[in-house]
Amino acid sequence: MQKGFTLVETMVSLALLAFVILAGTRLLGAALVQTRGAAVRFRLAEIFDDQRNRLSSLAWEAADLAVGCHSRRDREARIAWRVEQADPALKRVRLQAAIGRQVLSLALNRSRFILEVRP
Repeated sequence: MQKGFTLVETMVSLALLAFVILAGTRLLGAALVQTRGAAVRFRLAEIFDDQRNRLSSLAWEAADLAVGCHSRRDREARIAWRVEQADPALKRVRLQAAIGRQVLSLALNRSRFILEVRP
């Protein structure tokens, strides 16, 4: 009796191994894409928080809170906000930040007295 594997058995086992490796690399690629997207969304949330805090700390008459459209470019993100005068004591600020194709938006009300944040 001969010991070892036949050519058919070897080819079938190699095909199964190739299938498993291919499936694993596809899953790894999808996981990397998801991780990158989550990192970008987290960075956008940080940028929002910084910009919201900056706008909240400005005086009512500051140039960045003047009625109209404003924008600035961070080293990695585009930040734009539009200020509307809702009434004499309330300004509505619509904030938008983008990194690549990922975009997040936020609306907040800037009052002479209080600050309200809405998602």
